[in-house]
Amino acid sequence: MICLDSSRAPAGDPGSEAKRALTGRSEDLMSAAEALQGGSHVAVFVLGDSGMGKSRLIEAVVAELGSEVTPVRIHGSASLSRVPYGVLGPFIVGLPVQEATSQLAVLRTLWAHLEEQKRTTQKPLLLIVDDAHDLDEATAGILAELAAAGWAKLLVGAAARPGLPEPLLQLWFEGIAERHDLRPLTLAQTTEMLEGELGSQVLPNVAEILWEASGGNPMLLNGLLDDARKDGTLRRRNGVWLFTRHLNSHGDRLTDVVRRQLLLRSPEERQALNLVALAEPVSRELIESVAGEGAVGSLIDSELIRVTNPATGELRLWHSVYGDTLRNLISPARSLQLRQILLRRMDSEPASAEGLLRHVSWSIECGAEVEDRQLLRAAVLASRLFEDEFARKAAALVRDPELQMAARAVIARTRYNASDYTAAREILDADFGKGNTLPSLLAGTLLWAAVMTALGHPPEDILQRAQVVQRAAERLARAHPDDAEAILAATAERLETMEALVKALAGEYRAAPPAAVAAAGTRPPNNLEAAFRLCVDAERLLARGKGQSAFAVMTQAIQAAGSDHDELYFLTDFLMVRAAAPAIHAGDWAAAETLLTGIVAGSGPSLISFGGGVHAAHGIILLYQGKATQALNTLSAALEALRLTDPQQLFALTAAMAFAAAAEVGSPTKAELFLADFENAPAALPHYMRSLAAIAVVYGKARLGNYPGAIAELKRLGRPDPDVDTAGLELDALAFCLALGDTDSAPRLLEIRDGLEGPRPDAICAYASALRTDNAADYLDAAKTCEAAELWTFAALAYDGAAHAYRAAGDTLRERMANSQRKRCLDRADDLPGEDTAKNDDSLGILTRRERDIVALAVRGLTDRQIAAELQVSVRTVEGHLYRSYAKLNVRGREQLPGIDGR
Repeated sequence: MICLDSSRAPAGDPGSEAKRALTGRSEDLMSAAEALQGGSHVAVFVLGDSGMGKSRLIEAVVAELGSEVTPVRIHGSASLSRVPYGVLGPFIVGLPVQEATSQLAVLRTLWAHLEEQKRTTQKPLLLIVDDAHDLDEATAGILAELAAAGWAKLLVGAAARPGLPEPLLQLWFEGIAERHDLRPLTLAQTTEMLEGELGSQVLPNVAEILWEASGGNPMLLNGLLDDARKDGTLRRRNGVWLFTRHLNSHGDRLTDVVRRQLLLRSPEERQALNLVALAEPVSRELIESVAGEGAVGSLIDSELIRVTNPATGELRLWHSVYGDTLRNLISPARSLQLRQILLRRMDSEPASAEGLLRHVSWSIECGAEVEDRQLLRAAVLASRLFEDEFARKAAALVRDPELQMAARAVIARTRYNASDYTAAREILDADFGKGNTLPSLLAGTLLWAAVMTALGHPPEDILQRAQVVQRAAERLARAHPDDAEAILAATAERLETMEALVKALAGEYRAAPPAAVAAAGTRPPNNLEAAFRLCVDAERLLARGKGQSAFAVMTQAIQAAGSDHDELYFLTDFLMVRAAAPAIHAGDWAAAETLLTGIVAGSGPSLISFGGGVHAAHGIILLYQGKATQALNTLSAALEALRLTDPQQLFALTAAMAFAAAAEVGSPTKAELFLADFENAPAALPHYMRSLAAIAVVYGKARLGNYPGAIAELKRLGRPDPDVDTAGLELDALAFCLALGDTDSAPRLLEIRDGLEGPRPDAICAYASALRTDNAADYLDAAKTCEAAELWTFAALAYDGAAHAYRAAGDTLRERMANSQRKRCLDRADDLPGEDTAKNDDSLGILTRRERDIVALAVRGLTDRQIAAELQVSVRTVEGHLYRSYAKLNVRGREQLPGIDGR
């Protein structure tokens, strides 16, 4: 096929549409355009797998070249790949039949046609060849000759496999063609694309989930994005885009993509693809026995399916998002037929948990009978994978009365997944303490304790209610005297674990010391109980300001708990977020970041439930570092996620910190909304976090003004009980006092200094020490310590103190130097209105986040090379982003960027 009207681009606006979809490809775009404009290259090749954006990039290059060239479009065709010069038919229509196979005659006729178009436009020829992998060798040879002779330039797109025809590839070997191999988008590129597409703040887990689901494939990414917006899975709430439920992977757009893929496959390949979708992970040998080795091999070569375990030949879909779509396209009757075909060849049921889940799901969809224990196992697995709808469906089908209590506990767990604690409690309460066997009696008891804590019940109340289980166990033991000892021992162990759990969730830092806890028990704790006891120990250390010791204890708790928690599936996330708290308090940002990154990397679908807590932790780090503007954005986004699901009950703390950040940047309207959120939030917070939230709220009120008793109240909150060591809380409270200008807090900080741990307490106390001496050299030392700890606001305060000391001594030169360093720290903090005009200018809202970052650095006077080094990107990337920013802002260059004139 060929587009006869060479002056007309394909439907739509190739310039804006193609460039909009080219996230992360700007370097390829600029390089390709420059190669075609220069004299050293005669061709540019763009290679990549299906959906990687080859056509988008080609159209963007054509748009970039604009009116400089005469574009002529040629499309490779699989149906004509064996016909010499088949795709050139429209150009050589006047050629006599006897000369149709003559290379010289075809070349002469084609060139005459192209010359006619060139004379019309008086511009160089650019042959745009799409699907070049389907070109016949003869056509490829002629195109290569045209380019090598300098008669025209080539812009060629081809699939990575089978790749370019040999004649075109030879141009690259000779060094006169430039090649661009398109790779999957990175997470950063996906984030940039979403920000450019959605035009508003995007919760980080949105990018993470879409990137993981699409595998970085732009075509799949766009399909998932469009479907998610259309069906309401992705919504904008209070200016923040977030997922309201788990991603749907069989929407209309994605279904169209998959349907087009199927149309290109043979019947045997379609059958193999459907079987893998229905049964994955599944044996390659099994699929080949049904559809044939050739079909399976072709699908592997086309990267539609892959071998994930070479030892067993296990097959899966290459893109997991194809699974739901393919299964949705298969009729129930056809699905049942394929199931029967496969079952006849299977020696046994799937051994893996995932294989079992897919097998049971397929059986349910077909209406086939499934054994109750299989249903329950599948329901448990589905709830752990946050496939709540299927978990409820499988659990509801369990008929055995002895298993139904465990099945209802699974249903309650799906309600807990969605933070519907009231519904979860109603389900669990109905069965609590009523089991006729030990497994049914203990089913759901740990989850019940977690739900009760989430609803705000104190540990004493929960443990008193839990005695129902003890009395039920005694009745059960009397009914089964032979098993009485085992029943009572297992129940006692469960009740002790529940006690440790609720105290860990409540953050009981006032609990008895570890030695007393150990002396009270005659039996070593199980893994879960040990982990929860360690959590309580860590909470106590955290309250005392020993963040590094608390972090070490939480590391032990994570190791003690292990990874396989059937009922408390959320335990690992809970422990890791709790471990991040002492790391943040101590100012060990690297340790905190490692933990939070680990949660994101390992969470998969649970990111929707637990992602809000991760983002809240990031926001608190930014606030502590003095980056209040960034903290406000991050915390406000986290709040929107926590409104939907808040399994760790972090909403109140996040709202308090967001209120403090809004007050810090001088945004009373936002602050008022966040304060209302805090006041209306459930109070189910651990003790330390509850006190910290109250401290942040008082600080925010003081920042907004008209709160004369703020300092006294902060000091009271930092030391609520003189008989309990809460030096950690005092550090937080007194740090806020110093930030408010209360230098009288410095002596108390120095009194508790020796008991504190970590770079953050060290830096704050160094500033307090400098306040005591009021010596310029001490201020400078404190400023360097604060900078090393990345506490930019305190560093600025220390440099300000040094400037005042130098002024008092009449040393104006050093005073200016100290003020310059102070301004540099405030720029790093970027938390005061007016300190960075470029970032706060409303006109910059049309830029992507990366463009805003680069413009901000340009405004500060950094060169392109310095910006590239700061952001760890190439100079060409910086130039490209600045070029597009100038166009969006309607300015001619750096000197006209917002904020330049006023600095």
